[in-house]
Amino acid sequence: DPMVLKDIPEPCRSVVNLHIGTRYLWKVIASDRDSVLAVSPVWAFTTHSSTPRWLHVPGITNVRDLGGWRLPGNQRIRQGLTYRSSAMNGPVDITDEGRKVLIEELNIRTDLDLRFPSGEDSKAVLDQTVVKWINIPIGPYRNIVADDSREKYRQIFTVFSDPSAYPILFHCHGGCDRGGTVAFLLHGLLGLDRDSLIRDYELSSLTIWGERSRLSDGFQSLLSALLPFGDGKDDIGKQVENYLLSIGVTAEEIVSIRTHLIEN
Repeated sequence: DPMVLKDIPEPCRSVVNLHIGTRYLWKVIASDRDSVLAVSPVWAFTTHSSTPRWLHVPGITNVRDLGGWRLPGNQRIRQGLTYRSSAMNGPVDITDEGRKVLIEELNIRTDLDLRFPSGEDSKAVLDQTVVKWINIPIGPYRNIVADDSREKYRQIFTVFSDPSAYPILFHCHGGCDRGGTVAFLLHGLLGLDRDSLIRDYELSSLTIWGERSRLSDGFQSLLSALLPFGDGKDDIGKQVENYLLSIGVTAEEIVSIRTHLIEN
């Protein structure tokens, strides 16, 4: 759908949250109350393709689209379907404008909250007549193989396998550890290369939530937890797929996730 910016009093206007690596057409229409006075030619520009696609949502932080990353075989992850962020209440609080961005601009339809009800005030923040709130509290990193976490991670990927749930926003407290673990697993399942997986994890260091390093005990424990699910070749994508199958995610659900989130 075209983006329409109305009632512009000055000869400039900021536009945010555009897709990366995308060609946009634009024009200007001058009008009075009743009629069009002039229409400009149609111009074009192309946004930079550098990943990730950071987003501006007033009141919250660390908001990124999981899409836009290049995959082997001349494919990439679709933009505009899966997002990660900080919490929307508690340490930071989303504004009314931020809610409007999520619901009307990004069309979020599922709020996947990874926080615990006790101590973190996990609750629905967006309009539940539009956005479905799902609370699946988890621990990050090595917790993916803990007995009390395996079923919860299965539930998370069952949500990702449902095309009607999209666009999905998932978040924890800062969107770095639990959110970072879920992003790592989803990206790995889609075939993102190891260097990009690590870079995406470490980019949370650019937010207000402190440094995240590939050398940290937490991140290394995630890699170690996945290692037994591989074939000795250190293929993270295969490790993630085998891990998900081991916790009960079905092959059909994995196909659904890949079909919905990968494009040529």
